[in-house]
Amino acid sequence: MGQSDPLRQGGVPCSRPSYTIRPSKLCALHLALSQPQLRHITRVADALLVAEGPKTLSHLYRLCVEATDPSAVADCFRESPWTADDLRRPLQDFLLEDLLLLAEAYRLDKVLLVSIDDSLQKKHQQTRHLEAVDWHYDHLESTRQKPRYKNGTAYVECNMQLPPQPEQGFPGAGYTYSWRIYLRAKTVRRLNRRRPKERRLRFKSKYRLAREMLVELSRALPPGWRVYVLFDSWYASAQLIKFCRRNGWHVICALKPNRRLNGKQVRQHEAAL
Repeated sequence: MGQSDPLRQGGVPCSRPSYTIRPSKLCALHLALSQPQLRHITRVADALLVAEGPKTLSHLYRLCVEATDPSAVADCFRESPWTADDLRRPLQDFLLEDLLLLAEAYRLDKVLLVSIDDSLQKKHQQTRHLEAVDWHYDHLESTRQKPRYKNGTAYVECNMQLPPQPEQGFPGAGYTYSWRIYLRAKTVRRLNRRRPKERRLRFKSKYRLAREMLVELSRALPPGWRVYVLFDSWYASAQLIKFCRRNGWHVICALKPNRRLNGKQVRQHEAAL
């Protein structure tokens, strides 16, 4: 990873005071894995670091000389003894701590950029057996006259970044802090028909998913940081903006023309300019 990462050589920042990532953090997941499961997880992790092109299990396992059939690793993940929360929280803590240690090593100003965005991972049109895959409106390629839909997985992600500070010789760095799969209400109802009562899903809007991740970040981030939250007009609701302001964070976002600002719609402010 050293040559591909301009900030790291041997795990420490280049030409700056070193810092140490505690190995205990890397083992904080505490997963009870059998030896075959551990081999599958290790192979996938190694392949993800070097793979170019698609990151499907089949493609990753073709890179491994001693790997078994890809169906075996698919079974490993499908019948895994962990939940998403078992992995998410320790990983988020590790990523945030690593970014804070990087800021300390470079003696950076305590400024953190946080962005909220959603994306659509396209799948083949015939893909049907993955629970999170469904038809979604593609707002990037759609027009008013011609809406476009794609079969895939929609998700909302929360990214955090330390901005470049040339005076400190720091080019900038960032991580994806967390992400959530977005399921349409119709998809949730369809999946719940085949699930027992204790495992039924609850519909969550993209706003709710974004707020969940920001709540987790606000609880984990130490005091003294100046935070700027960036998102597009799809998330520019009064609830989310007020939540950020209650935490003392700044908001940078676009507004739809029909949003109201100081009692007037945005389009009216534009007309008055």
